[in-house]
Formats: sequence, C-alpha cells, structure tokens
Amino acid sequence: MDFTSFIQLLLSGLLLGGIYAMVAVGLALCFGVLGLLNLAHGAFLVLAGFVFQAVQGFWPTGTLVSFIMVPLFFAGLGWLTFRCFLQSSLKRSPRDFLVPALLITLGLSFILEEGTLTLWDRSMAGLVSQFAPIRWGQIYLSGNRLVVLILMLAISAVLQIWLTRTDSGRRLRALSQEPTGATLVGISLTQETAIAFAMATALAAMAGLFYVTLFTVSPHLGLPLTLKALFIVVISGSGSLTRPLAGGLALGTLETMLAAPFGAHWANFLSIGLLLAFLCWRPQGLFATKRETNIG
Repeated sequence: MDFTSFIQLLLSGLLLGGIYAMVAVGLALCFGVLGLLNLAHGAFLVLAGFVFQAVQGFWPTGTLVSFIMVPLFFAGLGWLTFRCFLQSSLKRSPRDFLVPALLITLGLSFILEEGTLTLWDRSMAGLVSQFAPIRWGQIYLSGNRLVVLILMLAISAVLQIWLTRTDSGRRLRALSQEPTGATLVGISLTQETAIAFAMATALAAMAGLFYVTLFTVSPHLGLPLTLKALFIVVISGSGSLTRPLAGGLALGTLETMLAAPFGAHWANFLSIGLLLAFLCWRPQGLFATKRETNIG
C-alpha cells in the first residue's frame, strides 16, 4: 500500500468513525444519565436517514435546511418517546428502570424497523455529490465527504462546549457522575433525563443523515449499529460522555484499514475481534486513567 492509498483509507476511516462516534455518544448520553440501554437508538438513525432522503426527493435544493430541521424533529420525537413510554417506569422505580426500559426500547426498535420497511421497502443509496471534489496532489476527497467531516468536527466541538460550559450540560454531567448527589441538590431527574433522551435521539438522527449521505442504508441496519455503538461505549470506558468520540474514530479507522486487505465482511469481524481481545486485557476500557482504575 502506497502513501496516497493510506491517506485515502485514513480519511474514509475517519468519516466512518465519526458516524460511529456520534451514534456512540448519543447512546452513552442515555446510558450515563438514564442508566438506559436504548436499543431503539439505531432505529431512529435509520428512520432519520430515510426521512432525509424523502425530503430530498421533494425538495432537492433544501439539503442545508434538512440538516437542521430533521435532527430538531427527531429531538422532539425523542422527548415525546421518553414522556410517553419511559417516564412512568422511571418514576415508579429509578433503581429498577433498566429492565423495563430495555424491553420497551427493544419493542420500539422492532416497531420503527417494521414501520420503515413498510414505508420504504428498499435500501437507500448515498446522495449524489453536490459539491466539487477536492484534490491535494494525488489525494481526492469528494465534496460531500469534506462537508460531512467539517460538520462532524463542528458538532463534536459544540457538544463539548455544551457539556462543559452550560448549566444544562453541567446538570447532565452531574447526573451521569453522581446521580444521588445531583438529585439531593435539586436537579430534576425526570426533566434532565428527558433532555438527555431528546439530545441522544437528535445525535442519532444527525448520524443517520451523515450515514445516508455517504453509504447505503437499509431498514434492518438499526440494531446492528446500536450493538456496535454499545461496544464502542464499553471499550471507551465509563466516566466521560466524550470518550466514545475517540472510540468511534478508532473503530471506524480500524475497520476501513482492515477492509483493504481482507474485504468488508472480514474487516468487521476482525476489528471487533481485536477490540474484544483488547477489552479482555484491559477491562476498565481504552481511555480509563490509572486513578479511575484504582478507584474502581
């Protein structure tokens, strides 16, 4: 493999990893704040991708508006989903919230998958590039991929600023790090978890827009992406809502690099296998510090 091919693969891996990272951060937000493993997370991603393609079919020039409105719509849908299906279980028994929420979101995942399959009974291919390709010497990058990369970096920066510099973000971080102490100082568990679920759903929708822009999306893709995001959250270690960003980038890059010599199917198998082996060797996670390991 020459240097040019390596850079091309690295850029492709970072793009795929950025999408994985956005899915994983949304799942980490749900799991860290709610203690909820949201198995419908990937189904929201797939549905958002199909909705975006449908809007593009009716309004081809509205790409930028769609990139704003679709995630906002799914944030509202996520908030409504939490209020209608999950809030009552949380109020009854916050400690025993995981199992009923797991079953509810699993059922919701199947409902969303079948609904998407009913409305769109075929896979959706990526969008035709609407921007001129960029060339650096012998390295080519499509305009769509460059725009997606810039948007992913911007969203990651905004997410970090929101979590560290705003009162709402600090409340979510407090709930994820010390839920009992956070509630004792007056932070509303129900209100903040509804916000967290809405934010996580919006991140899943944004990842769905990026995914369908670059790759082919099918109605059955939701649960496999959810499980991959869960793996990223576990391998990244607990204690931070931004660590899955690095974990997603690492997995996407590893998959892409392995796909060149071994093919896509073997690359997926080998990348997960290598990370599982690493997790056996370092069960506290990829990015856990020595201090966190000693505390745990």
